[in-house]
Amino acid sequence: MRTALVVEIEGLLFDTRKIRTDALHEALAQEGATIAADTVASAHDGVPVATALERLAPLLTLDATGRELVVHRAAEHAARIFSVHAPSFDATVRDVLEVLAAEFPLAVVTRASAEQAQRWLEGVGLEASVLTIRSLGALDPSAYVATWADALRRTHASRGVAIASPALLRAAQRAGFRTVQVGPDPDFAESGYHPDARLESLSLVDAALLASLH
Repeated sequence: MRTALVVEIEGLLFDTRKIRTDALHEALAQEGATIAADTVASAHDGVPVATALERLAPLLTLDATGRELVVHRAAEHAARIFSVHAPSFDATVRDVLEVLAAEFPLAVVTRASAEQAQRWLEGVGLEASVLTIRSLGALDPSAYVATWADALRRTHASRGVAIASPALLRAAQRAGFRTVQVGPDPDFAESGYHPDARLESLSLVDAALLASLH
């Protein structure tokens, strides 16, 4: 049975947290929403802007148009910064992914745009190791399950193991993946979701762990 490895590279390989937080904070301010930066950072940790806005909904008075503007502006602000400064990365994680890609089909599901992710992967020499990149960045959360499923389909594998922050893994699990949670449980726990494995870092993933996730 061929197993694919599908990874979220933001937060696990590339450190984008501050840039994403600052971009969303600025976009909210432009819509007149004054929210503490720490609150925005917590809501946006590990998830796309649309999900962050769902978490922040009790603090917001945005209508549908306002939410769309915030999503668009946050993406623009972040893209502007990333065009000048590529995010820092974990070289150990990069090396582990390169080794795993020699044995397992490797795909990416990410909050970044496909173009951003491609540039970052090229910058660390992983572009040839990744078969497909699927972006969650501009999608409504209701489309996340289909995006994970599409990534697996494009690897032509019969089963998939998803590795991401906790907040994205419930959709992967619903798409039929075994899931590996990296990092601690978030403040915004997903009701009814339990990962198949928990690790402190993506660098701890190896072939034996993947084979054990039946």
